[in-house]
Amino acid sequence: MVQVAVTLFLLWWIFHDPVKRAQMMMAFQHANLIWLIPGLIFFGLVLVCSTMRWHVLLSIQDIHLGWKRTWSLVMIGMFFNLFLLGSVGGDVLKIFYAMREVPQQKTAVFLSVVFDRFIGMFALMVVTLSICFFSFRQLFANPVTEGLLTTVLAVFGGFICFFIFSLIVNYFHLWRRVPHWIPGHRTLIDIGTALSTYSSKNKALGSAFSYSILMNIFLFGSTIFAAYAFSGLPGAPGAGPMIVVIPIVNTICNIPISLSGVGVREGLFETLLNTLYGTPKSLAVLISLTSFSLTVFWSLIGGIFYLFYRPSSGGNSSLHEMSDQVELLEEEVESNAEKNF
Repeated sequence: MVQVAVTLFLLWWIFHDPVKRAQMMMAFQHANLIWLIPGLIFFGLVLVCSTMRWHVLLSIQDIHLGWKRTWSLVMIGMFFNLFLLGSVGGDVLKIFYAMREVPQQKTAVFLSVVFDRFIGMFALMVVTLSICFFSFRQLFANPVTEGLLTTVLAVFGGFICFFIFSLIVNYFHLWRRVPHWIPGHRTLIDIGTALSTYSSKNKALGSAFSYSILMNIFLFGSTIFAAYAFSGLPGAPGAGPMIVVIPIVNTICNIPISLSGVGVREGLFETLLNTLYGTPKSLAVLISLTSFSLTVFWSLIGGIFYLFYRPSSGGNSSLHEMSDQVELLEEEVESNAEKNF
């Protein structure tokens, strides 16, 4: 698996230097870990906002799972997004269990998750471009950060092109004319169908977008608190530098290069913080790992939710069966889109 190989290589590259490892251990011994408490709270608020956003999108489709079950499914998805290797991710579990709750609205459940991802990416784009706009000169003053900023712009350029193409195809009913060999063909149809479903619900979409912005704010806060744990050390970054760096890291980590962004995240924090602000590389990597530990903590809580979760209808299935059922549903969405248009 390419992602596994990339992850292992990056981890080796980051941690192979014994001097850096010794510096990281020394920095950790002087950390003020009390700052991780507000960091954990802020990351918990990220998940609360994620639950509220999905709840809004489900409600648009007249699906009412209740706050408790919606929260449980978000936590279960969090666990599997981080810990499960292979093609079965958190979204598959969320779709499968939500389908069990409302078996007559399977397509609506699927589209709510697709659009949940889409609007989350759109909000990240807005936040990142806004921050990069104010930091443009600083980022372009160095060839290394210029290259990373160019990567971010390329990601968003591809996202915008994909979005516009999907809108055009959907508006002119051209699904049957889109060749199957086009990369991301199925994703294109999924997003187009979701956009068609949600495009007229302006008020609800505004609420979902607002929750996405709040998610970014709380995510920034959790990472900043992780950095504050090392604020007493020489070269430690404050909130300002972290605000510049975090959106770039989060954007590039959305590219499926490694498993859950592991290795990529640490390398980006190391490069950006050291290049822009002179933060020692060992400290930058440690800040990244400490921030990631907050994600791991909440993901483990999600694992507890999974152990005790019981669908309202039907028993549990194997992960393979869940993946197969969601795959069949996605094929059905694609087939219906091509038939109807």
